[in-house]
Amino acid sequence: MNRKRALFILFLVVATELIGFGLVIPILPQIGYRFSLDRWQLGILLAAYSAAQLIASPILGSLSDRWGRKPILVFSKLGTVISYGVFAYAGSYEWLLASRLLDGFTGGNISVARAYIVDITDEKSRSKGMAILGISFGLGFIIGPCLGGFLYDGSHQLAGLVAGAASLIALVLTIVLLKEPERQKTDANRDVKWYQFLEVIKCPVIMFILGVHFVRMVVFSGFETTFALFTFHSFGFDESQNSFFFFYLGLAGLVVQGGLSRRSASRVVPMVCAGLCLTSLAYGALAMVKTVPMLFAVLLIFELGLGLTMIYIPTWLADKNTNSDAVGGVMGLYESVGSFARIIGPLMAFGLFFSNIRLGYSIFAWLLLPFWLVLLIPRFRRWVSPPSV
Repeated sequence: MNRKRALFILFLVVATELIGFGLVIPILPQIGYRFSLDRWQLGILLAAYSAAQLIASPILGSLSDRWGRKPILVFSKLGTVISYGVFAYAGSYEWLLASRLLDGFTGGNISVARAYIVDITDEKSRSKGMAILGISFGLGFIIGPCLGGFLYDGSHQLAGLVAGAASLIALVLTIVLLKEPERQKTDANRDVKWYQFLEVIKCPVIMFILGVHFVRMVVFSGFETTFALFTFHSFGFDESQNSFFFFYLGLAGLVVQGGLSRRSASRVVPMVCAGLCLTSLAYGALAMVKTVPMLFAVLLIFELGLGLTMIYIPTWLADKNTNSDAVGGVMGLYESVGSFARIIGPLMAFGLFFSNIRLGYSIFAWLLLPFWLVLLIPRFRRWVSPPSV
């Protein structure tokens, strides 16, 4: 099928997922106030999506290895549409929680989209395909929070309906325009067990890559959930100024990953190393930054590092996975590790560094340091690098 059309549909699938997710996050505090939720109930509501996705992503990804990418993408997006319908009309905390859990349990479309890209690309062009998903992440995080604040009028109904409508459009386009990858059609009669992806954990390199991803996501989610507090305490920013900086972060990420999507790189590991290095340096600089212009500059460095890791870590994992029957399961495992990290990161940040966020950012820099330093060792780099093509 037409690769550009497939990438465009996958872009819409992931972008609408992130738009819907980002659209809901800014209004959750108002929802908490409306339903008189305590901080633990609100925390559970925030963590529900990631916790459900932690369980579901590898299973749905692995099922896509057996039943095909398109059916699982359709199933996942249908679950998202239904979940936002439930969210829009939820009149109690229990129904709100059910909507987030349903979206998480059926939210395997990101892992399946990554597996689809692996199916339609080779090692030379894979990073460009992964960059398309990176752009959709950036766009989703720009549009979602902006719409969430704009649409909230004392009720969460309109926000839920808009999120559901965006996902419904992506669902229809997936059904009508997206074709099953030729590789999946060819191998449709394979006897693939849903748990087959677990075999990859026996590979030390795969475990190292997942470890890099886990630590990267722990510190990123810790940063993401504390940044507004950091700017408030350090620079006195109000909600509108913080919204501007989140917009700047999303826009910078969009530009960076858009630029990276125009080129392919065969040296995946050096790109990961560069991304981890830049991100680590940015966290260290955030711990010391004193002026707003310096904050702008540091965040640009941060987005460059983040873009490199978002694109090249999943590319690295796909290239090192030698089990072609478990691509979806492996990509699901990757997303599941990220979901677990998104639970741990905020808990660590708020539990340990709430009163001293600058110290937390310094520790984030040190946590990433060993990974990019070890990737500078020639012998280790050769061991973890994908085969030359």
